[in-house]
Amino acid sequence: MAKKHKNLNKNRQLATIDFDFSTLLTYCTTTEVEKFKITLKNNPVSSLILNTGFYSKDSLNNTFTELKEDSTDSLLFRFDKKEDQMGKTIEHFAGGFYILDPSSALISYHLQSLLKKDFIAIDLCAAPGGKTIALDLRRRDGLYLANDISFTRAIEINKNAQRLGLPNILTLSIDPIKLNLSECFDLVTLDVPCSGSGMIRKEPKMALDWSQEKVENLLPIQEALLEKGYQLVKKDGIIAYSTCSLSVEEDEEQIEKFLKKHKDIEIIPLDVDSSVVKGRNNIGYHMIPGIYEGEGIYFVLLRKKEGNNNTLTPSKNLKESKIKGLSILNYKNNDHLVTRFYQELKDLPYIAPGIKINDTSDHPKCEYDHAYCKYESDIPTLNINKEQAIKYVQGEEISVDSSLKDGLVILKYETFSLGFGKKVNNKIKNYLPKGLRARLD
Repeated sequence: MAKKHKNLNKNRQLATIDFDFSTLLTYCTTTEVEKFKITLKNNPVSSLILNTGFYSKDSLNNTFTELKEDSTDSLLFRFDKKEDQMGKTIEHFAGGFYILDPSSALISYHLQSLLKKDFIAIDLCAAPGGKTIALDLRRRDGLYLANDISFTRAIEINKNAQRLGLPNILTLSIDPIKLNLSECFDLVTLDVPCSGSGMIRKEPKMALDWSQEKVENLLPIQEALLEKGYQLVKKDGIIAYSTCSLSVEEDEEQIEKFLKKHKDIEIIPLDVDSSVVKGRNNIGYHMIPGIYEGEGIYFVLLRKKEGNNNTLTPSKNLKESKIKGLSILNYKNNDHLVTRFYQELKDLPYIAPGIKINDTSDHPKCEYDHAYCKYESDIPTLNINKEQAIKYVQGEEISVDSSLKDGLVILKYETFSLGFGKKVNNKIKNYLPKGLRARLD
């Protein structure tokens, strides 16, 4: 069970500001506006989405009894982040789940049934990767390009993808407007830069940073990204547009303008319950704190009815892997595990296309990259208990009582491969990279 932390600010108020954010909710009823006002005093709601590739729902429920399973989304579990430090658990470190806002998870919940088999997706503003990861954990057959213009933020996407063991996520950092591809994606995700008014409960500093001028300054950026999404999505493909803004200028009005310009774009109607507020003129959907059990997000799914239906060329440079369903891609002299790859994507500036196999840093302790431990099957595994696992994650040498032959081993806790170590007599030399070590509860 995640360690409980006393919350000294349970009934905290938002920082004192001059603006009443409830005035932005022009698409809400009076009752809904009042619910929003009241709930701003409450703690933000967080959630996790289960990685069934390495962790079962039964194991999650047995270990974390305080989690609240969503009534419709079988992979989503809510918790109070102030009370339950799920991000400081051994299960989180090992890739058992991904933590995100439940409002963000709803987008992938609706997308999962709309995409064809073996689809190709690109997320243009992906960091830290939540929307792409949430969809990947539901649809493993997709190939995902996860991009962010900020290299530092794109690194975080890669860290999350590697931790979760997702070889079908190719992370890169490029200005999306300069992406030289056209009409070849089944899905373009656009979680565009926005004013952030929907996050004022989760991040009170967003309230202080908000202004109408900020909204106006971001509109051209959002419009340009929508246009880029239109150029990238193929016929019958989907553009998933979202913001964490309450303002209709960034939401409904932005989409209205886009629809007027592109007559071949249609809104995909969704079956939502009363906790989701339909946008003005039925353009998209709002999740509003106090009405939906999550933070403030707007989204709309758009289908392109016309245009080209370009297909990408499967790469001939992939090598066969010993792991079923995976191939080896050599990128900049480094081998990576991938599900598939295409010739037209080879020149993009990847941080990592898939799961890196070898540690190519200077003077590595182990020849293999840490994330590869989830897939390597020829190296002996050594089962350890929770106390030993926590010590390992914290970078400590651990003692074991095992007749296993000395040498390189993979440390395993329950169903999780935690990483590499070297057994010498009854000691395990810790090969976990320093940058991945963590203090756990």
